[in-house]
Amino acid sequence: MKQIGITLLLLIFFGLGLILFDMHIGMRDEFPTILKVESPYSLEETIENTIEVIKARNFHLIRKQTLADGILPGQDRDQHIVYFCNFSHAYSTMQQDKQVGFMLPCRVTITEEDGKVFISAINPQAIQAVTNTRVAGICDNSGDNYTGLLEEATL
Repeated sequence: MKQIGITLLLLIFFGLGLILFDMHIGMRDEFPTILKVESPYSLEETIENTIEVIKARNFHLIRKQTLADGILPGQDRDQHIVYFCNFSHAYSTMQQDKQVGFMLPCRVTITEEDGKVFISAINPQAIQAVTNTRVAGICDNSGDNYTGLLEEATL
């Protein structure tokens, strides 16, 4: 009788695990991990547009750099990272959940690949699938901000 109870308990836990795993995979399908938009502009124009949009959306530009500038010396200069932050927003979200710190500062990557220019960023909404639910609203808001920024910079 005890073995039947243990077997039943294991089957229930195994079933719950499969359901939760399936929900996690479904969330990943719902929110792509990377937001990526093709720009009709040159690499330099896209960088300039992105910086203008960052400032217009009340973010502070922290820095811009190529991967060759210290991160991956010797690499080509067709990959740029732009770091930015809205410090008051960052402070208030950190008060809600310290886990948000791993997403800071905000950043986008601007690349030129095969003659095409792309602007991309990690999708904060995909991050909520692997963090606790307290950051869900923050991730939704940040995801909307990133999407708007990418679209505006490539208009």
